[in-house]
Amino acid sequence: MLDLSDKTALAIASWIKASKKKRGNDPLFTVLAYHKNGARLTGEAIRRLVDGLCKEAGITKKMSPHRVRHSAITTVLDLNNGNYRATQRFSRHAQVQTVLKYDDNRQRLQKQMSDSISELI
Repeated sequence: MLDLSDKTALAIASWIKASKKKRGNDPLFTVLAYHKNGARLTGEAIRRLVDGLCKEAGITKKMSPHRVRHSAITTVLDLNNGNYRATQRFSRHAQVQTVLKYDDNRQRLQKQMSDSISELI
């Protein structure tokens, strides 16, 4: 089971209503571009969507769904002061050790930032 935020649940409900989707085997979300318009979403279609939306937002770094997920997990660690268990539940990683890798990366980045700032003083 996946807990969704109220905003996400409302957005999905609004999409279902607007798209007039019926329960059944039809995909809830489909490709709206490229040569597979209307087909079930694939990993490649999601990657293209994320990359395109990031470019539209002015993000110049090459983006992917995994990079967005990585950023979200790192942000959750920041917001909850490094609470590994809460972040593990959020990220749905089976092992807390996986979350520790994100935190190790976060800690190195903080050190690099601190070093860079200290150079300015």
